[in-house]
Amino acid sequence: MLHRAMGILLTTSALTVLAPVAQGQTTENLGTVVLEATGGYAAGKSRAGTKTETPLEETPASVSVVTEEQIADQSSKSVAQALRYTAGVTAEYRGASNISDEVYMRGFGYVPRYVDGLSFGGSGQQIDTWLLESVTAVKGPASLLYGQANPGGLIDSTTRKANGSTINRIGFSTGSGSRAEARFDFARPVEGTDFSWRLVGIAAQADTQEEGLQTRRLSLAPSFRWTPTDATSLTVFGMYQREPDAGYRNFREYAGTVAPTAYGFIPADFLVGDPDFELSSRTSYALGFELEHKISPNLTLRSKGRVSSGEWTQRTLVWGALAADGRTISRTVTESWSDTRQASLDTQAELKFTTGAAEHLLLAGFDIQYTRGHSTSSYGAAVAPIDWTDPSSGAIGTIGAPRGTSDTLSRVRQQGLYLQDQITWGGLHVQAGLRYDWAENSAVNNLAGATTSFDAEALSGRLGALYEWGNGFATYASYSTSFEPVTQVPLAGEDAFKPTEGEQVEIGLKWVNSDETLSVTAALYDLRQLNVLKAVPGTSPSRFEQVGEVRSRGFELEAQGRVSDAFSLIGAYSYNDSRIHKSTNASEIGLRNDRVPVHQASLWGKYEFDNGWDLALGLRYIGKSYDRTNSWNAPGVTLIDLAVGYDVGQLDSRYEGLRAQLNVSNLADEFYAASCAGRYACFVGNERVVTLGLDYQW
Repeated sequence: MLHRAMGILLTTSALTVLAPVAQGQTTENLGTVVLEATGGYAAGKSRAGTKTETPLEETPASVSVVTEEQIADQSSKSVAQALRYTAGVTAEYRGASNISDEVYMRGFGYVPRYVDGLSFGGSGQQIDTWLLESVTAVKGPASLLYGQANPGGLIDSTTRKANGSTINRIGFSTGSGSRAEARFDFARPVEGTDFSWRLVGIAAQADTQEEGLQTRRLSLAPSFRWTPTDATSLTVFGMYQREPDAGYRNFREYAGTVAPTAYGFIPADFLVGDPDFELSSRTSYALGFELEHKISPNLTLRSKGRVSSGEWTQRTLVWGALAADGRTISRTVTESWSDTRQASLDTQAELKFTTGAAEHLLLAGFDIQYTRGHSTSSYGAAVAPIDWTDPSSGAIGTIGAPRGTSDTLSRVRQQGLYLQDQITWGGLHVQAGLRYDWAENSAVNNLAGATTSFDAEALSGRLGALYEWGNGFATYASYSTSFEPVTQVPLAGEDAFKPTEGEQVEIGLKWVNSDETLSVTAALYDLRQLNVLKAVPGTSPSRFEQVGEVRSRGFELEAQGRVSDAFSLIGAYSYNDSRIHKSTNASEIGLRNDRVPVHQASLWGKYEFDNGWDLALGLRYIGKSYDRTNSWNAPGVTLIDLAVGYDVGQLDSRYEGLRAQLNVSNLADEFYAASCAGRYACFVGNERVVTLGLDYQW
């Protein structure tokens, strides 16, 4: 892999909202995760790994799809929750603090998120799962089709959109934490015309795990589709999401979370802040289109684009440290605001042709993205401490002046040109491609009045081969690369840093039953992150060198689908050995990546009885994970999930289409530490959550 850096690309963590892209009646849609769910939990096809309509059993890579049925059966309320049973993914390392769907994949954190094949903004956004048809984990470097990306992989979610069908569905839910939720999904073709529409929406509120706070959300996703001919379709779509109360991030420390204090563990529902002071409010809008035209049976042109805007305001009291008395916790104020606007366009041509006995599917594309982010923050203002054994006495008192502030305006322009060829020759399937990216960035420090501008370029690619043996089995091998621009500013007179590179070698085995309702995938990988920035010991001001390397090796086993007409199964096991391989700091070489469990395993089984009842039971084992120094760990835990459903129409035909479902996650109400990055950066896991839902479809 070749990389040539002309500067440094600065990224923004500000909120960006990206709307759904349209999915047509056919499965010819640009960048979306197109599914043919033949077995409920088994997805036959996905575009996420190739940007073409390729069966998963023919894709020379590990791609895991969480289908709409699985999301519904497990009552997943976020993308992170939907990935709980996916191999290779650490889905809820922040525990009950899941307000941004941050996950680890194959040992690497802050995995980028996409919606319908386009980047889903900064770390602050979360899309409601009621708007989604599926969630896909593309594992390993994926820069070939997506540009700058984490070496561990990426997440791509598919939204519900107009497709010419008729849909009538409403639902209501209640449960623990004073949950109240109403949702709907309506779609219609406009009779006598070439138009169809769809409107999906949800309004929900629930208490947070921490005492005294709640979440509230309203989401609407309209879409409108026009198909003037069988060869042409145009879809216009939008999304609006308003969260007056977006959630809470419960930073904690080792004492009281991993190890008990002299007074025991600090309860999972303890709030270190003040309900009257805490604030987390988000609002987002988006508008976009998708256009597709088949010039001939072998040549298709596609283009999609969207503009989006999002704003997020936060104010919170941050956990400081537990005093020597084992009861008193210091607190400081943190306030932040961000406003992000983004425009994206992805255009591609798909050509089918043959050379001798080989069939080719050639994909050529160009994408461009512009992001403008303005953010401010202040932190460090001290307030009165709180006694966790008597939190009612924790008045804030006088708030001191903030010790640190920032005010930054950033503009990022990036574009990429990619070419991919998928070759089929009998049972052999080959995927080969290259991509070149250009990026320009400027950052303005409004407080200092200083402006910094950088450029960056990078080449990335993938080469993979899969062979089908004709008995349901297929073996594959692949080599893929990725890059991420470095945001550290070099010292005066030094050259700009090169992008951080990722490269992976993966071999695997896939099996699909004859009915294509059950699939099994096993993968073995060696993944490396190169050009990692490391501080040179003993330099002042600190000088950095790109001599670091992180090596992640592992094994994944995953099964999804229908075992029989009555029994469906999801099973996953992950082993990950992710360590610092090279560094200027000799003492950290060999240390494991923090917050990454070495072992994870899960099993979910659902049985449908003949009398309208169905019962599902799930087990999730989250192995121990380490802090950055590897001096201690967050212990492993086994969690139990339960779901009971009933088709009310079995009781009386007048209620056909009415379904009731009870879900309980963490059935035993286990108290556990989800992860710890350091002694003062721990997260407590989710308590038991009970949800009772009623859905009617006609």
